[in-house]
Amino acid sequence: MVVFGFSQAMGDSLMRALAILMTAFLLWSVPGFAADRNGAFFSRGLGVATCQNYLDDKTGNTERYLYYRSWLNGYLTAYNQLTAETYDIAPDITIDQLAEGMAQICAANRDRPFWAAAIALTRGLQPQRQLVKPELQTVSAGGRSMTIARELLRRVQGALKQRGYGVGVVDGLYGSNTRQALEAFQRDQNLPVTGLPDQDTMARLQP
Repeated sequence: MVVFGFSQAMGDSLMRALAILMTAFLLWSVPGFAADRNGAFFSRGLGVATCQNYLDDKTGNTERYLYYRSWLNGYLTAYNQLTAETYDIAPDITIDQLAEGMAQICAANRDRPFWAAAIALTRGLQPQRQLVKPELQTVSAGGRSMTIARELLRRVQGALKQRGYGVGVVDGLYGSNTRQALEAFQRDQNLPVTGLPDQDTMARLQP
């Protein structure tokens, strides 16, 4: 099975969308959060570091920067578990893009704690969260395979259809029509012709 890694094209495309999302709340105040009766809670680890600390470590690509990313992954996992109707607060968004989103928030609020920036991030991502566990499928072409959510493949099919590629029924199921449409799109975009909805292909399909 081929595991597709983070690509620059995918990152640029999704980061443009994430940047638009972040603009709405760059100037946030410390939000309320479920905690004790007075709204206070104890933050562990790097959550208590300031946004300026985070920006310095990100710029320097220090070892601590990796720990911030781990802290954020843990925070989002807990958020998914404890928030109603939330399977994934950040579907199809990599940790690289989330870390960049945190940097955008922190750049406008350098003296605030990292945990507060994380709350702002989740509030901004709330409208696009994944409500339930996705229906996954393994798709194969040319001896390569990947796993993709049916809903995500449906969006890929819709984007191909809007561009005039014949995918047949937009149902989120991978068949010969979808494979051929992907191959034609990849050829037109000078991408590796895999017939799969890999990250570079999905990045090019972004509006």
